[in-house]
Amino acid sequence: MEHIETLEDLEKFLDLKLGFYEAVPKIDHAGIRVSHVCENIARHIKNGDREAASIGYQLIVRDPHLPFGKLIKSGIARALKQRIELISAVERDALVGKTTELLSLQFCPRETEDYCKLIKRFGLAAAQNVIGNARVKNEKSKRLLDYMGRVT
Repeated sequence: MEHIETLEDLEKFLDLKLGFYEAVPKIDHAGIRVSHVCENIARHIKNGDREAASIGYQLIVRDPHLPFGKLIKSGIARALKQRIELISAVERDALVGKTTELLSLQFCPRETEDYCKLIKRFGLAAAQNVIGNARVKNEKSKRLLDYMGRVT
């Protein structure tokens, strides 16, 4: 997991310029600056911005270590959950794979709960893919798989 400390680090990691998503006036704290950019990306996703959805997808799948990472990644997953039509089939498959991978870790990251809710919005086949392929090692992952298997 690559550690990202600044907005410039994040831009380099993603090979993208993110200034469009930066709050004005600029914040002089590296971690808060990254957080505000990511909050704005989530806001743009909710407003139907396909480019923001692509950036959000990359943040989840590439999984860098970010300041306020759980809040950032959960916020992006919740925004994507509201606008799943912005996510391509290839991106959906990668999100399913990432969620499966995280559920199979010794310690399940907190943002995985929001990823499971996103995957469940993709439909029964996506949820069953995660359930069938995750190799859970902890109670939290077991609980999340139970949630994924419930029909709503």
